[in-house]
Amino acid sequence: MSEKTDTGPVLGTLLAALAKAPETAGKFDSWAGEGTNESVSGEEVAAHLPSGVLTALAERAGVSEAEAAAALAEEIPPLVAAIPAEEIALFRAVGRIADLTPDQLAAARQIAADTKELTARLPQAASWLGEGPNEPVTGEDLDRALGHDTVIRIARATGQDESEAAKGLAAFLPEFVDAISPGGEVDLLALWMVLAQEAPGAAAGPSA
Repeated sequence: MSEKTDTGPVLGTLLAALAKAPETAGKFDSWAGEGTNESVSGEEVAAHLPSGVLTALAERAGVSEAEAAAALAEEIPPLVAAIPAEEIALFRAVGRIADLTPDQLAAARQIAADTKELTARLPQAASWLGEGPNEPVTGEDLDRALGHDTVIRIARATGQDESEAAKGLAAFLPEFVDAISPGGEVDLLALWMVLAQEAPGAAAGPSA
């Protein structure tokens, strides 16, 4: 299409949908990977555009809706092929976030709140939130920060003894907190993206 800038406001939404939809996910993988780009049809593109967008694009370009969709279908594969890998991961994650249930989203908010509270109690957490190597934390540190009753609850939920549960959480937390704090503080969107990397239904993390 000649009016490429018109696709900007909805391009992210469209690519996330194409990365997720069963009929186009494999094609998206071909664009993001090595080898030949599989083609996508104008109908497949149109099916994943927000309501009214295709009409507006067609009117702006002075073409039919079918022509506008076909033009987008031609532009998308080479466009995705040029996108950096970290942004490709973002489109995939955004698509999966939509699969999280309301209970999982509520759990994510609670995890974020619990993690913020926990990091405020642990001196090592400053390194997890900031740049550079993550300082280790011990099970004993977590026992003191969380409170022994919380460690007992985690142990019961995971089928471990208290020492194993605290040790496992100590190994998990630094990288987890690092992953969900890209700006130096716990970010709910980053947390949702981390949860979305797992299979739908696997909303797990620290809970105080």
